[in-house]
Amino acid sequence: MRTVLRTLLLIVLLVPGIAWAKDGESRYAGADGVLVHYKSWGQGSPVILVHGFTLNLSYWRAQVPALAKTHRVIALDLPGHGDSGKPRDAAYTMDFYARAVEAVAQDAGVDHAALVGHSMGLPVIHTVLRRGKLKVDRVAFLDGAIMHHPRNPTLRAQNDAWMKSMVEGLKSPTYQAVIEQMFQGVTTKVSAAQKKQLLAQGRAIDQHVAISTFENFDAPDVWAPAKYQVPTLAIYSTLSQAGVKDWLADNYPHARLLVWDDVDHFPQMVKPDRVNKELVGFLK
Repeated sequence: MRTVLRTLLLIVLLVPGIAWAKDGESRYAGADGVLVHYKSWGQGSPVILVHGFTLNLSYWRAQVPALAKTHRVIALDLPGHGDSGKPRDAAYTMDFYARAVEAVAQDAGVDHAALVGHSMGLPVIHTVLRRGKLKVDRVAFLDGAIMHHPRNPTLRAQNDAWMKSMVEGLKSPTYQAVIEQMFQGVTTKVSAAQKKQLLAQGRAIDQHVAISTFENFDAPDVWAPAKYQVPTLAIYSTLSQAGVKDWLADNYPHARLLVWDDVDHFPQMVKPDRVNKELVGFLK
């Protein structure tokens, strides 16, 4: 029995996917009357990790151990997600999500940070920068969702049509199937187990949270012309790269864009070691 227990203890200590959550300090910050859950690890210059739509802070499990060696890593559950509050009378705007990031930073005693966002994390971070309440040292986007392409009217029209169909689908009784279909198209490289988890996560999202988020995803104030001089790293899949280079040039002129053909919408899950190497190097 002792041998078995010793073996289990070693697994917990050595496998980041198991150990990382137990090691983090769990706290709640208040934002707009909502409790926002977050965890923090390590010491050093702060890095805040912002997950995508329907996900939660656990989807950074492969990044936390690598980043926490040299940084204070903070990962939050956005409102409506994970262990954060899920008010059914709130408007889930990018501004609402951005205020949650700011509240977490304040509660954690952080007045500046690097921000790393996946998917919807891009417009959330973009909104944090627009608001100017938190000093942002660097930003990194992992297959960030861009809903406005001023240089490419064809892409803009496609996005508008897709957004309209998504909102209509999410308002239907079969909204969970709509979310599942969306994830089916962007999970071509993740493992079967990861895909199963992502699909289940998508189906679990509250319908009001899903509808409100998509109704506000492409709000004009989110995508208004802006130019931020902050150092930026952008990692995209070939599946998602259309229009990204031009949008970054317009908004983040100091961006370094990497396009990988062996990842899907979840590069941090498909190629965690390569993503970690790029993030660690960029955040030095």
